Amino acid sequence: MKRLCFSLTTVLLLVFAGFCLFAAGEKAAEVEKKYPFSGETITIAAHGEPKSMAIYMIEDDFFEKYGVKLKVVEIAPEAIYEKEMIELTAGGDAYDVVQFVATHIADYSFHLSPLEPLADKWNLNFNLDDVLPSFQQMYLSWGGTWYGVCSDGDVHMFYYRSDLFEDPKNQKKFKEQYGYELVPPRDWEQYVDVAEFFTGWDWDNDGETEYGCAEYLKRGRMYWWFVDRFVTYGGNYFDEDMNPLINSNAGVRAVENMLAALPFQPPGALNYSYMEVRTALVKGDVAMGKQWTCVGRAGEDPNESKVLNNLDYTTCPGTVCLLAGGWSMAIPKYSKHQDAAVHFLHYFSDIESGLPIVVKNTTVDPYRYSQFEAVDEFRKEYPNWKKVDKYLKAIMDAVEKGFPDLLIPAAAEYNDVLDYELTRAMAGQKSAKEALDDAAAEWNKITDRLGRESQKKYWLAELDAIERLF
Repeated sequence: MKRLCFSLTTVLLLVFAGFCLFAAGEKAAEVEKKYPFSGETITIAAHGEPKSMAIYMIEDDFFEKYGVKLKVVEIAPEAIYEKEMIELTAGGDAYDVVQFVATHIADYSFHLSPLEPLADKWNLNFNLDDVLPSFQQMYLSWGGTWYGVCSDGDVHMFYYRSDLFEDPKNQKKFKEQYGYELVPPRDWEQYVDVAEFFTGWDWDNDGETEYGCAEYLKRGRMYWWFVDRFVTYGGNYFDEDMNPLINSNAGVRAVENMLAALPFQPPGALNYSYMEVRTALVKGDVAMGKQWTCVGRAGEDPNESKVLNNLDYTTCPGTVCLLAGGWSMAIPKYSKHQDAAVHFLHYFSDIESGLPIVVKNTTVDPYRYSQFEAVDEFRKEYPNWKKVDKYLKAIMDAVEKGFPDLLIPAAAEYNDVLDYELTRAMAGQKSAKEALDDAAAEWNKITDRLGRESQKKYWLAELDAIERLF
C-alpha cells in the first residue's frame, strides 16, 4: 500500500511538473511572439555598487515580462567615463546601455542612438512631462535630440542636526559667541561660523570629540563643493566669449571659504569622498554638511544610521543648490540589441515600475513629479520616519535653486583640470588665486584645441538654457 501511495505521489508530481513546464513554455512562446527580441541578453555598463543594485532590483521582473537577460558590468564611478568612452570612440558594441554622469551628455551624444524613433517604433510612452524640467531639459537631450533617461536625479541639499540646532544651551552659547541666532546657515560665512562652533567638543555625549562639517574634498569630484559657492558669489563658468571666469574674485572667495572651513572637519577630510561624507552625517560625527539627497533616506535606515529623526533638511547656504552630476542611461548606436535596450530604459524609468527603485534604493534620487508625490510609498518603506514630507519638499526646493554643471563638449576635461588645481589649493601647495589662474589657463588651451567658436556656440546654448530654467 505504501508503495502504491508513493507511486501515485510520484506520478502526480511528474504531472504537475510537466504542466508547469508546459505553462512556462507557453508563456515563453507568447512573450517571444510579442517581443521578437525575447531571448537576447543586453549588457549594461553601470556605476558599481551601490547604484548597480537598482538594476538588479528589476532584473527578474524584466526577464519575466520581456524574456531578456541583463548582464551588468560594474565600473567604479571615477573610471566610468574613461572606460566607456574608450569603447564608444572605437565604435565597439560591448555595451547595449551605458550609464553616465548626466553632465557629460555632450561627449556621449556623438555615440548614442536617439530615443524618439525607438520609442515610436514600440509605442513606448516615457512620460517625459512627468520628469522635472531641470533634469529633462538639461540632462536628457543634446542639440535638440533626446538621448537618455534619468537613472538618478541628483541635486545637492543641506543636512543639519535639528536636535543640536534646537538645543537651548547651544542656542544661547552660539549667540553669545557670534552675535546672531543659531540657525541652519544661510550663507557660506555663517557656515564657517557654525562649523567652528560645533568643532572640538563632545556635543552628543558619546565620549568622542565631534566636528562641525564634512565635505567631499578628495581628488575627482570636489569641484562640486566649489561651484555652488562660486555661483553664489556671482560667478559663472565662462563669459559670452568663452573666457574662463573661474579665476575671478568670485572664484577666489569660494576657494578661500573652503579653506576657512577645512579646520572644522574630521581628521583626514582631504580624502573624504561621497561615502565618507555620508557616513559622517548618518553616524553623528558632524553637525552638518552638503550632500546628495539620497543621504536623507540613509539617515532614516536603522541599519546604517545613528541619527534617526534628528537629521533635518534645507537648501544649501547661499543662492544655489548645485545640480551635481545626476546619472543618465542611454543606448550606444553601436549596440546590436537596441529594441531590447529601449524596453529596459522604459521599464527602469517608468512611472509605475521605476517607483520602487527610487523608494527602496537609498542611492537613487527622485526625478519625477509622481515620485515626489509618492509620500505614502516612502512612509511604508520607512514607517518611523517623521519628516518624509519635509524631506521631499526640501528636494523640490533645492531643485528650484538648482544650477547645472558644465554641459559643453569636454566638460569632463574642464572639470578635471579645475578639480586638480583645487586640490593643490586645499593642500596648501598654491594660493587660491594661483590655483584658479592655472586652471583658467588650461581651460583656454582646451577651448582652443577644440575650436573656440564651436565651444562658444555650445556654451551660449547652455547659458540660454540656464537663464530660461533658473
